[in-house]
Amino acid sequence: MSSWFLKPFFIMVSVEKKIRSERLLNDVIFEIQNQCQSLSWFLTYERLSDLLEIQKEDCIRRIYQFRSKHPQLSLSGGFHEIDGDYLVDFLAIQLELDEVANRFLQGGIFFSERPLFELRESFKNLVQNTIESHKLDKELILLLAAATVDFDDAIDSYLADKFEVEFFVQRSINQFLDSRKINPEFGAEAFLKDYLNALLPTKILNFRDITREFRERTYYELFGRTRSSKKKKPKVKSIDSEMEQLLIFFDLDENAKIEDVKKRFKVLMKKYHPDINKNGEEMTKKVILKYNRLIALFQER
Repeated sequence: MSSWFLKPFFIMVSVEKKIRSERLLNDVIFEIQNQCQSLSWFLTYERLSDLLEIQKEDCIRRIYQFRSKHPQLSLSGGFHEIDGDYLVDFLAIQLELDEVANRFLQGGIFFSERPLFELRESFKNLVQNTIESHKLDKELILLLAAATVDFDDAIDSYLADKFEVEFFVQRSINQFLDSRKINPEFGAEAFLKDYLNALLPTKILNFRDITREFRERTYYELFGRTRSSKKKKPKVKSIDSEMEQLLIFFDLDENAKIEDVKKRFKVLMKKYHPDINKNGEEMTKKVILKYNRLIALFQER
């Protein structure tokens, strides 16, 4: 049989396969959405096998094969939201679809590092652009500068008087949700707000670093000269103190590594997740918030 005759058949089979894969992906996303609370969820291997329309034994075999290339994945009877990256990759392989990560994002059930990076950059740009177009109140800054020893402290007071950080946080989140067409019904907004607020005291989203250009330009406009460079005071103690408290919360010692934090996080999620513990919703939120903060501190090292 000639190839020109077979070509339409193979195209038809390929289209049908893609339609089926998209249907199965929709079923997985819908299942997670049904149980998702504050972006916390758990999809068992058994339920995943049903959704993918394959035998449970075959599904587990495929998961073990997948884990051989991703040893960080713990076999805990299912995928938690903390395993979202692994579930996305697993589904992309099984369903032969490239858009799994974006579908999870738009479904409002999981945020990988890339979109979170885009959110952080959007926040920085919003702050910088808003302050850039702001009309400087020189008299107020001079008054504040006269009342403080450090010029940066004066600028901090000035910006706090003129702007609210909460405005920048909420505005950047709204723009992010709208531009990426993300479903907000499953706790995405609250999760992203906690995420940004947890990063604000860190080097990742340090407000002084974000507004550094504004501070230098303002000093020059007021005094007609640039600031002399000075060594930054180390803030190791405050960071270490906070990290120590977070490590205590997760029952870890000071020599713990980021992998230990992730393992402990999974243990606590299994203990307090609302699907397992009907009284564990508040504790689950606390664990997620403290986990994000501790991970951010590890990344600063």
